[in-house]
Order: sequence, then structure tokens, then C-alpha cells
Amino acid sequence: MLLNAARARMITEAMNCSRFFSLAGWLCLAGMSLGAADVSSAGEPRAGAPVAPAYPLWDGKETVAQYARRVNLPETKTLDLGNGVSLDLVLIPAGKFIMGTSEPESPWIGGTILGIAGLLVLILAAQVLIRAVRRHRRPQFSLLWLIVVVLILGVAEYGGFRFWRAGHEPRFSFPDFSPAHAVTLTKAFYLGKFAVTQEQYAQVMGTNPSGFKGANLPVESVPWDDAQAFCRKVSEKTGQTVRLPTEAEWEFACRAGTTTAYYTEADVGQAAWNEENSNGTTHPVGQKEPNAWGLYDMHGNVWEWCQDWYGGYEAGTATDPQGPGTGTYRVLRGGSWADCPWGCGSAIRNRSSLGSRDYISGFRVVLAGPP
Repeated sequence: MLLNAARARMITEAMNCSRFFSLAGWLCLAGMSLGAADVSSAGEPRAGAPVAPAYPLWDGKETVAQYARRVNLPETKTLDLGNGVSLDLVLIPAGKFIMGTSEPESPWIGGTILGIAGLLVLILAAQVLIRAVRRHRRPQFSLLWLIVVVLILGVAEYGGFRFWRAGHEPRFSFPDFSPAHAVTLTKAFYLGKFAVTQEQYAQVMGTNPSGFKGANLPVESVPWDDAQAFCRKVSEKTGQTVRLPTEAEWEFACRAGTTTAYYTEADVGQAAWNEENSNGTTHPVGQKEPNAWGLYDMHGNVWEWCQDWYGGYEAGTATDPQGPGTGTYRVLRGGSWADCPWGCGSAIRNRSSLGSRDYISGFRVVLAGPP
């Protein structure tokens, strides 16, 4: 009996050991399968997984020089176009910003506030007058009544200001610039310090289509296709990939961390050649106030072609947006010597057909790929 019991315990322990090692074996196989799956998908982001930025994002405070040191990149680059002609570019950090602008407020809001406040004042005044008539005496105003009326008049003034501001705010094409949405650019890049000049364009293309002639004037009357041809030829000449900026890259670079209509806190005329100060012509690049990242003439002088097809914005966040896949028009940014100051704002968009030539359209370039 004791021998049989011992044998039974040994058999039971052997079976338990067998089950344990069997389970361990299955777990090992499952682990190997998962490891193989991870290895096979290396370098490919899983569905729904956030994509890590290719470069550290700009912290919103550091200068371009500080960012350049942090990511170990040169602050500027220069492309040799030949015959002593060069093209300077400035490092633009990877970063986040709010692209576009909110739709303008409807005058109805301020008008409603003004109307209700005015109606309340009339009601209070009517009550005092009716009471005076019934009592056959002159109207009397208590201190509380005067305080309430003053407060209501303050509300009326506020409503009147909002009504006036909404009525005088430019409203054309606002759907083009809204909704405001968060954009992340995951790669640093280099953008032309100035718009491409006539000297640079002629050196590369062998011609100068501009209506206003001058070596240091921005080239204009350039259709989008010709701007692309310039980029291709510079790429061939330098061995580096040169292209037009995407619309998101352009606005991020123009804003340089600002959230206001223009990158300058002073009068926009300090930063932009526009219809109020241009005397009806383009002006040499680099004469106006640059933005915080050292870019000139991002406001005014000439509109600048972007890579994107023109299309409406979508709500929500975007990462490295490229614009619509197809379209009829290409995007231009920045305003020109012929536009009102408002039309030269950071968020303002324009569009034109690929073959369009006029005295207000030029471009600047991006040095693409890993800087």
C-alpha cells in the first residue's frame, strides 16, 4: 500500500512536470513568434502608433542658432550657382504651430449685445418717466439706478465695439484660411533667406522674364512650372535636392513662432513692401525687417509659389501636410507690392493656374532631404 501510494505520487509529480514544461514550451514559441513579428516590421510604424519626429522639435523659445547647435546642423547654407552667384538658405527647425486663422466674428454678436443693452436702458428710463408722470413730479434717479445704467452703457459700448470691429474686418475668402489647425513638421529644412532674385534666376535659366528689371529685385512673372524647372536645374547643378516649400513649411517659417497676423510687432510697412509704400513696383530683396529666423520679405514684395495644389483646410491635426493630391490651381503665399497690408499676412493664401504670369508672383526655394 505504501509502495503504491509512493508510485502514485511519483506519477502525479511527473505529469505535473510534463504539463509545466509543455506550457513553458508553448510560451517560448509564442514569444519567438512575437519577436519575429517585431523584427519583420522593424522600421514600419504600427497602425495607430505615433510617428517619432525625425528631428527634435523647436521648443518655441530658442533662437535658430541655439536650435542648430542642439541638433548639430549648420545655421545657414549656401548654394553655388556659378559665376560668383550664390543662394543663401536659413535653417528652419522642426516644430509645431497653428496654421491658418479662425473665421471672423459675425457682426450679429456685437449687434445683439448692443441692442439688448440699449433696450434695457430704454426700459429703465421709461420706468422712471412713467413713475414721474403718475406722481405728477419731476423724474428722480436713485444712486442704484444710475449705477445700473452706467454698467449697462458699458456693456452697450462693448457690444458696439465688437459690432464695429466685425463690420470693418476684411471678410473676403476667409474660408480659404480656416479652420485654424495644429500642424507638426517633423523635419528641419533650409529655406531661402530671400525670394529668388533676377540675377540668380538668369544664372540658372539663362533668361529673365521679369517686368521690373534689376539684378537684386525678386524675379517675377514666373509661372509655377518655370519655378519647378529652376529647382530641377539647381538640383542638377549642385547635386542637392532643391524644391518649392510646402504651404505648411512656408507659413511655419514665416511665422517664426508668432501667432499674430504678421511676424513683426511694428507696423507691417516695416516688414513688407505693399500697396501703401511700394510706389507700384518691386524692391530689392532684404531691405525690410526680417523675421526672428532671419528670413526677409515673407510679407509683401512678391507672392511666392508653394508646392501644394490649392484646396480647403481640414479640421484636426496634421503632420507634414502636403496639400491635396490633385487640383486646378497652385498655392501662393505672402502678398505683394500691389496688395493691401492685410493681404500680406502670415495666414493669407492665394491661388493661380500653373501657367500664370504676372508682375506679382515669384518664389523662394527649400533645400530638401536630410539637411
